[in-house]
Amino acid sequence: MVTAQAQPAPGTTFRDCDVCPEMVVVPAGSFVMGSPADEPGRYDDEGPAHEVTIAEPFAIGVREVTFEEWDACVAAGGCEGYDAGDEGRGRGSRPVLNANWENARAYVFWLAAVTGEAYRLPSEAEWEYAARGGTSTRYSWGDEPSAAHANGEQDHGWPDDGHRYTAPTGSFAPNPFGLHDAHGNVWEWTADCWNESYEGAPNDGSAWLDGDCVGRVTRGGAYNGGPAYLRSAMRLKIYSQFRSYFIGFRVARSLAP
Repeated sequence: MVTAQAQPAPGTTFRDCDVCPEMVVVPAGSFVMGSPADEPGRYDDEGPAHEVTIAEPFAIGVREVTFEEWDACVAAGGCEGYDAGDEGRGRGSRPVLNANWENARAYVFWLAAVTGEAYRLPSEAEWEYAARGGTSTRYSWGDEPSAAHANGEQDHGWPDDGHRYTAPTGSFAPNPFGLHDAHGNVWEWTADCWNESYEGAPNDGSAWLDGDCVGRVTRGGAYNGGPAYLRSAMRLKIYSQFRSYFIGFRVARSLAP
């Protein structure tokens, strides 16, 4: 278990329990959130680009939450007993599917209760900061699609990565901050309410809890999306009660007292 007093170095990985997700410590820092107007594949809701400062290190899941981790929660009496279906795409180390925003919240509440630590969904700003890994390119590895780094849809222009549906988490190279699957595999819930632009958005990395809170921000793209949808700046509104075979999530954890 990692505590705030331990002051873990960025890049440190840990688990707070045997069935808890593996976490990685992300450094404090600043970045430009959103995309420039001339970025290929850009949507208007990715602007205006603005500087965000993450004042304290935090931890985020190395991978998306897996079926194995979700099933452990259900077996322990958590997650409201919801048996998420995989629709034939496989369980085990593959990302959990068919979890809506409330289901994801139930999972982090269970983690917090089991460990006594401040687990939560990442804010949209934290998610993009961690996914970029210190980069400003379309993807965390550069500007061109790469089958070595993400699971996308070949029928929509992504290079053939060998997976028709979801891939086991960690199948692709990590980004500079040590995250796997921040691009592709499944869309990931964040804590934020939906807003059509970043006008008035927080600049301190906190979740934006004003706006359309029936709709929530998801990030990262999925296995059934093409190159534009897997970019670091891409964001998608999904209704909080919606469940699907292309939606999952990863967790975050505060380190500061």
